[in-house]
Amino acid sequence: MLQRIHTDSWFWILLFFVLSFLLLKAGKRTPKKIVHMLLRLIALIMIVTGILMLVAYQFPIAYTVKGILAIAMVGVMEMILGMTAKGKRTGPFWAALIILVALVLLIAFRVLAF
Repeated sequence: MLQRIHTDSWFWILLFFVLSFLLLKAGKRTPKKIVHMLLRLIALIMIVTGILMLVAYQFPIAYTVKGILAIAMVGVMEMILGMTAKGKRTGPFWAALIILVALVLLIAFRVLAF
């Protein structure tokens, strides 16, 4: 059950991030705040279920690295939204986000193993 919740949260976190960014760019402040809070809730669920699975699986190194990268990914998402709201440049953070998402997914699907 944890794995299903964790897997589903990945879909929702990416969806809510994109929606929050689009609402921010469109100037829709109230809907953006609601979606941003949902993004944070899903991120919290993703982190908690990830930690519980790490404990259950006795901290395999690949998934521990995946967890660290996933937490960094959530941080980069927050930075993109915050800096965009302030009108600052976010290009390097978008590059970091794309790399982090790719690495996390490659590790999750066991394409990248160590």
